[in-house]
Amino acid sequence: MRPQGLKKRFRKKIKRARRRFLFSLIVIAAGLFLSAARYTHGILAVIFLLIGIGSIIKVLFFLTSKAGDKLIDWWLERPLWMWRAWAGTFALIGILFYRIV
Repeated sequence: MRPQGLKKRFRKKIKRARRRFLFSLIVIAAGLFLSAARYTHGILAVIFLLIGIGSIIKVLFFLTSKAGDKLIDWWLERPLWMWRAWAGTFALIGILFYRIV
C-alpha cells in the first residue's frame, strides 16, 4: 500500500465533479453493505444495515453542503499511517464480503 501517491493525486484532482464521483462510490459501498445485510443473520446483519443506511444519509447531506469540502480537507491533512489503516480496513471488508457471498 502506497498512500503517498494516492494522497498527492487526491489533492491535485479533487474538484466538484470529482467530489460527486467520490460520493457516488460511497453510495455504491453503502449499497454493498445493504445487500450484505440481506444475506447475513443476527447482529452482523444489523450492523451492515446501519452502516449502509447511515452512509447514504451522510452522503446526501455532504453532497449539498460545504461540510463535504471540510471532510475532504480533513482527509488531506491526515498522516500517511491513517491512510494505510483505512486501506487495510477496506481490504478486510472486501475479504469479508468475499467470504459472505
